[in-house]
Amino acid sequence: MSEPYNPPTAPPPSGPPMTHGGPGLPWDRAKSGNALIDTAKRLITAPGAAFAEMREKGDYLSPILFAVIFGTVGTLFGQIWNLVFGGAMMAWMAEAMPPEMRDQMAMAMEPSVAGVLIGIVLAPILAVVFVFVIAAILHLFLLIVGGTKESTAGFEGTVRAVSYGWVASVAQIIPLVGGFWPIWAIVLWILGLSRVHHTSTGKAVAAVLLPVGLCCVCIVIAFTMMGAAIGAALSGAGQ
Repeated sequence: MSEPYNPPTAPPPSGPPMTHGGPGLPWDRAKSGNALIDTAKRLITAPGAAFAEMREKGDYLSPILFAVIFGTVGTLFGQIWNLVFGGAMMAWMAEAMPPEMRDQMAMAMEPSVAGVLIGIVLAPILAVVFVFVIAAILHLFLLIVGGTKESTAGFEGTVRAVSYGWVASVAQIIPLVGGFWPIWAIVLWILGLSRVHHTSTGKAVAAVLLPVGLCCVCIVIAFTMMGAAIGAALSGAGQ
């Protein structure tokens, strides 16, 4: 006797799509002045909690727009303070140079209004470029140190951490001291990468500081070679 025919049943209704990360920062959920300020406050006062609240995925536009806004504001104040104090600082630095180079270097490095305006106009474009370049470098080193094994955020998560860490550039509102804002940004990137990729702080530190260390080594080598070349040129001119 054949078994009774049982028609196929419909699959059970699927639940809501799985989300990764927190509910989202205010800027993730709404684009308004209040949301922008609230997000900045959270990242400044409690960055660990803010990055835990940040969405790991969603879109590239929101975090990049956040970086563009704060990067432009920071650059605006940075360029203003450079125009106000830059001349005096360049003159002080020129005093440590050989007399043969002093006047030329002082004139070449003297800040100008045109240079300030160009820097402000290019700030939004440079912010986007720097976000993607830095994110690509940090993500590569995260892969090298094994910091993405537990991650579901991928490259977008790194872009989001770097973009929201760009809030550090607002420190340029403070004259002179604000010029050290990249140090603060590094701290924020370490916190953001460890949260968004569910990795240890040690691996996030390694992923951020290894490229920084390599850049410092390259800069030291470049300045050493430049100094040697200048010294050789001055020695040849004195003979």
